[in-house]
Amino acid sequence: MAPKTAARAEAERLMAAFRAAGALPVEADILQPAEVLLDLYGEDIRARAYVTGDPLRGEMMLRPDFTVPVVQMHMEGGAEPARYCYAGEVFRKQEHLTARKSEYVQVGYEVFDRADPGAADAEVFALFAGLLSDLRLRAVTGDIAILTAAVRGLNTLESRKAALLRHVWRPRRFTQLLDRFGGRAPVPET
Repeated sequence: MAPKTAARAEAERLMAAFRAAGALPVEADILQPAEVLLDLYGEDIRARAYVTGDPLRGEMMLRPDFTVPVVQMHMEGGAEPARYCYAGEVFRKQEHLTARKSEYVQVGYEVFDRADPGAADAEVFALFAGLLSDLRLRAVTGDIAILTAAVRGLNTLESRKAALLRHVWRPRRFTQLLDRFGGRAPVPET
């Protein structure tokens, strides 16, 4: 038996935390039907995925990520709210020789809750932030719902939350307010 890699050990640590948070582990086939992936991602995925033909199942792709299989599994019978976690190899072609590998371990935690999707996104973000805090990573998201849910969840005055929400579309002003309300910047005389 091969020794456990650092990536696999870290994936197991994260999976244990996700299960402790109430997530149901999801297994997804390594070979995925290309038709479904092409319908959802468009032909662009073909250039980044490893594609093969199966005489019985047609065109197949090595799993480019876990998103589609997890959503499909949820749609087939998942109740809401629902929490899922996964870990396994994913495969992506690389256009240039870089340090990024074409096969790597992807780990994820998903929450489905149509009643409060912003809170679900904030839960996922907060869990990852806590689990990865020792790595000194800089989190980046493009989802405004996560940011607004995080602001609404702050333990601060309602007037401060309102000010932050009012300026969420002005990144510079929003950051200045965060610094002021967090005590990292002085409060102006006015």
